Amino acid sequence: MKISAQHDKLTLLAQRRFEGFTPYQVVTFLNQSLKSRGLIFGLRQFGDDFELTVYDAYDKSDGS
Repeated sequence: MKISAQHDKLTLLAQRRFEGFTPYQVVTFLNQSLKSRGLIFGLRQFGDDFELTVYDAYDKSDGS
């Protein structure tokens, strides 16, 4: 899939400016903005590293 450099064709879903943010603020923003589209984000910290996970809330292929 090729994404055009012409940004006027992209639909804005959400926007927020962060000043001195933490990774958790970004994940909260993503969850609030994209949950209605079936995306849920998780964040775990391992020492100084962070692991970001993206879930498809509508994907039922796992048998549940």
